[in-house]
Amino acid sequence: MNQTNDKTVQYIEQFLTSDYISLQKNLETLLKDYKRKNRRLDKIIKQSDNQQKKMLQLHEELDEYKNSLEIKVEEEIKKREEKEKILLQQSKLAAMGEMMDAVAHQWKQPINIINMQVDMLGYDYDDKLIDKDYIDKFRNNIFEHVKHMTNTLDEFRTFFRPNKNTEEFNTKNMIEKVLLLVKDEFIKNKISIELNAIQNFSIIGIENEFKHLILNLINNAKDAFNDKDIKEREITINLLSNTNSKTIEIIDNAGGIPENLIDDIFKANVTTKEEGKGTGIGLYMSSQIAVKHQGTLSVQNTQNGAKFSFIVKMIE
Repeated sequence: MNQTNDKTVQYIEQFLTSDYISLQKNLETLLKDYKRKNRRLDKIIKQSDNQQKKMLQLHEELDEYKNSLEIKVEEEIKKREEKEKILLQQSKLAAMGEMMDAVAHQWKQPINIINMQVDMLGYDYDDKLIDKDYIDKFRNNIFEHVKHMTNTLDEFRTFFRPNKNTEEFNTKNMIEKVLLLVKDEFIKNKISIELNAIQNFSIIGIENEFKHLILNLINNAKDAFNDKDIKEREITINLLSNTNSKTIEIIDNAGGIPENLIDDIFKANVTTKEEGKGTGIGLYMSSQIAVKHQGTLSVQNTQNGAKFSFIVKMIE
């Protein structure tokens, strides 16, 4: 019996020893695996820290680039605004030069008439034709010509007077003021202008600024008539109004705009005129004026010329 017990004890000891060794090996394996994974985790954490640092650095660089970009955008906007101011000023100066020539021509005729009447005064005196009726007619005639000259000068001064006040103005009256300034110039160039204002309307904006749009369009037609040596010269201005829109149409028979230019005609530095004759500013500034007055300026060729349309859509 003792011998059996000894064998049992011996067997148990062998089992426990074997199990201990196996457990030890497993624990050592687990410990090694833990250390390996712990090193891997440390490496991952370090890589993650590096990545976070890089991400933070990238965010800082992006923020710096964003701020720099915003500054550059603001600078470019300011440059564009300054450029547009310069273009507008150049357009006004070009228009002023043309208008001064028109005013000089407008004054030339009444001054010649006044000179001629003053010269005739001496001859009529010698012929004893002067009486009270003669003096009254003479004075009224002189006053009429002086009034025409004064009105032309006043309108010229008003035309180029800076005005930033937005107000409602009548389109028919505004266009008539422009036509007064160019009347004699267009008569000299044998151009007839017809204003159809059956559907007259008003616009909210800056009247003096909007006059430049009208002046640019009719002057472009005048130049086209002369460049193409067109004999019959007609410009029609229509004022159209309905529940959906208000429209100013300026239609000429000056031959139209070349198809290769018509899509770009409102861009800066694009002109249909010969080199040295056109600045490429007028129509660009006209389109900008149209936008400032809540409208759009478009053009299409007709059978005999071009039709420019300023359109304000009505808000429903």
